[in-house]
Amino acid sequence: MFNSYDYFAEICAKNKLTVAGNYKFCRVTGLGNLEEVIQNFKREQAYFCIDDTNDGTTFQGAGGGYFERRMYIVYIMKKYPLNDMQAQHAALEECRRIYRSVCSKLVFDRSRLLNSQIYLNTDRIPYYEMEGYAISGVTGLYTMISIDEPVNLCYNANDWTE
Repeated sequence: MFNSYDYFAEICAKNKLTVAGNYKFCRVTGLGNLEEVIQNFKREQAYFCIDDTNDGTTFQGAGGGYFERRMYIVYIMKKYPLNDMQAQHAALEECRRIYRSVCSKLVFDRSRLLNSQIYLNTDRIPYYEMEGYAISGVTGLYTMISIDEPVNLCYNANDWTE
């Protein structure tokens, strides 16, 4: 089974841009919460976050087998001085470069993960830039990545009373 925390923590730890920018890897449960960002807000200047608490779906693939599709959201955020639009632009541009670098890693890893029956959907990797002040003095973007894994839906009579 795909472990999103380990996978994205490794991306954050090995990406030269996130390392040089001192991006803190965090786990969150949505843009409205950002728990580990808030916990580290006074100490850290940049964040690389993963949210794996999103809806998914079970579907039948073209070959007849069933798969579970899960969505993962990656947030890339950086602080900047308030009311300094040049700094805000520079911070957002850094987040965009990291996003593109992460996309290249996802495309690169697609065939490696396929060997483990993990299907990384890289045909379309949307991103959304944070408008205004999501958190005061923080800019960035988030991207949604879907991953399909085979799921066993064989009926098991032992799971039922009748």
